[in-house]
Amino acid sequence: MGSEVEISHGGILAVDPDGLRAMAGRLRADAAAVQIARDELLEIPGLVESSCLPPGSRSGAVMPVWPAVNRLDAVNAALDEIASGTETMADIFEIAELRAQRAVSSVTDPELVKQSLHRVEEILRRNPGLRATERDLLQKWALGAYDGFVPAPGAPLSEAQGAGWGVLSTLSPGLQLALMSAGFAEAGVARGALMLLRLFAPGFGQTPRGPLTPTPGAVLVDGAAGPGAPGRGAVGPRPGDLLLTRARTPARVSTPPATPGGALPVPRPPGFLSEVVARIPYGETPQVRVEKYTLADGSTRFMAYVDGTRPGGPETEPWDMESNLRAYLERKESDSYKATVAALRAAGADERTPVDLVGYSQGGMDVDLVAQSGAFDVRGVYTVGSPTEPSLPSEVVHVAVRHTDDPVAGLTGGGRTDGLGSTQSLVITRTAAPGHGIDVGVPAHQLAAYQETVRLAEQSGDPRMDALRERFAAYDGATLVDSTDFTAARVAEEK
Repeated sequence: MGSEVEISHGGILAVDPDGLRAMAGRLRADAAAVQIARDELLEIPGLVESSCLPPGSRSGAVMPVWPAVNRLDAVNAALDEIASGTETMADIFEIAELRAQRAVSSVTDPELVKQSLHRVEEILRRNPGLRATERDLLQKWALGAYDGFVPAPGAPLSEAQGAGWGVLSTLSPGLQLALMSAGFAEAGVARGALMLLRLFAPGFGQTPRGPLTPTPGAVLVDGAAGPGAPGRGAVGPRPGDLLLTRARTPARVSTPPATPGGALPVPRPPGFLSEVVARIPYGETPQVRVEKYTLADGSTRFMAYVDGTRPGGPETEPWDMESNLRAYLERKESDSYKATVAALRAAGADERTPVDLVGYSQGGMDVDLVAQSGAFDVRGVYTVGSPTEPSLPSEVVHVAVRHTDDPVAGLTGGGRTDGLGSTQSLVITRTAAPGHGIDVGVPAHQLAAYQETVRLAEQSGDPRMDALRERFAAYDGATLVDSTDFTAARVAEEK
């Protein structure tokens, strides 16, 4: 079940618009050279006349010139057509890039927004037909972001999918009525859910630059205020605060051998994407794990792993739906976000220390937002099933693994039309459980399914995965200084 992986830079942009225009210029230069060759061919003395002689005459061995001229004309026309199409795509890609730039910079750089708007209008005045072409291209790209979400036509809903419709109906009877009035009966609820995702998600899943709104509540690490976090000093914890406890693994000089069960008492340096995903504390008590390394050159680097939503837990669990909604919908600091920041600081990371971040689901959203905050020197962000796509500087590598039939990953709205930050950034996609987009078990969101996708990507032979592997070479010869597990809990309201 499921499809093969696809690996891209993300977004609608395939290449840099300036690169496309340079290519179009080379094509037009080639077309001009063909035209010159054609004209010079016709100027050879006696060639045209001899090409008209009957076969067997003294000059009949000369190849007829007109078929050659016709071929050169055809090559010239083809090169010109390809150049025009390349220039059109360059314009479309630049418009998409400028629109995304405007969305990201609307608050921080009004002058840049103004310049982008003028440039878009300039391009559209030159070629008014681009509006329709851009619209069609965006529609095709947006639909591809949700491949496999909807069951095949005529396929009945499974019991779990029917339960998804029931949950949707219970949460919002008004939504159920709206879907049914729009022609979405129970069998078509997946199409209705997809419609809502496409309308709703882009405004929230593609996070704008700028800090999150602070929220009340301190983070106390082992009973004291965490480094850099708001604390209570001598005052004890209050309702709304977070208690963050840590459990350290002693530092070791070398990598220990594997235990009979296959686990390492102290993790060795990460070697590739599958290894960092495997270290997310999924199914364990801690929500955050932070590793501190001394690299071969003597410098320090951190790797942090953050788990996803933990449903059905006590009200003291910070990795809950309340944190999801606060960060995703309200753009506020959630408790899981604050605990992640405090864990990094308690482990010794600051704005000067290189940090790599790994997250699953809600943990992916947390590390996306941490990287976007500028509070740390983030070098790489690696997420699986995250509901957000951040706006990051061009030097930050972001690798997002998404299933097109995962409704949580669908909350990104398909991602940004301009793709991710660094040119080495990647979006790895797969349809994991086709037609199960509204299944209450969310099979396409399970971590095991994402681990399989990462494994397939690593085995794909794609050279971009080899380039990604080289990024982890920074940890070659590194020594683990400390591995710390952090467990956060809310201080409950008194009853």
